Amino acid sequence: MKKIHRIIAALTAILVAITCSGFASLVSASAAATVTSVKIIKYPARTEFLKGADWDFGYYDVPDNGFGTFVSGGDKVAFKHYGGYHTRYEDLGMLDMNGLVVRVTYSDGKTADIAYKETVSGSSVYQNIYASFRKKVKPGINSVEVYFKPYNGVSDFYDINLVTTATEKGDVNHDGKVNSADALIVLQHVVAIKLLNAVDYNIGDMNTDGSINSFDALLILRKAVA
Repeated sequence: MKKIHRIIAALTAILVAITCSGFASLVSASAAATVTSVKIIKYPARTEFLKGADWDFGYYDVPDNGFGTFVSGGDKVAFKHYGGYHTRYEDLGMLDMNGLVVRVTYSDGKTADIAYKETVSGSSVYQNIYASFRKKVKPGINSVEVYFKPYNGVSDFYDINLVTTATEKGDVNHDGKVNSADALIVLQHVVAIKLLNAVDYNIGDMNTDGSINSFDALLILRKAVA
């Protein structure tokens, strides 16, 4: 009987070892998967930023511990979203990317839709998705690169617009008027004749539901004849 118990115990140990080994290999393979593709599937809610309210010329003088002090002047753009916190943007404050959703493909073939998230802890703000500017930030259109850490060259881009006067909702062509021309541009996007960039997409999204369709074009026409 004792011999049978020893055999059963030995077989159980072998089974556990095989199971754990297989699980460890699975975890190891999953952990080793790298990002191979990043595709923006939903733009951030904010792609236009107003001088004074959202950004200004200057920088944050950040101490070793605590909030930074804004120093105005010069030609350097600093964002006011979480400005002064210890983040990777540091003296530039942070870019508001709330609402951003990206589709990520991994080297193991799996995909995931990941929404941007900010986590505040003490005097720091942590992000799950990161962004960089390829060129010096300036008033007007700027291209934002979106990626994950560790950065391996895989990213996607969207545009933001730094303005001194807010653009009227529906003025997709930025001519200072909301009319049928704007509705036509929206419809061209809907049927994929000419796609809107992130800035104009949000301007044309009249009901701010995060999508562009013929109903937005109708709302623009209603506004034009109001």
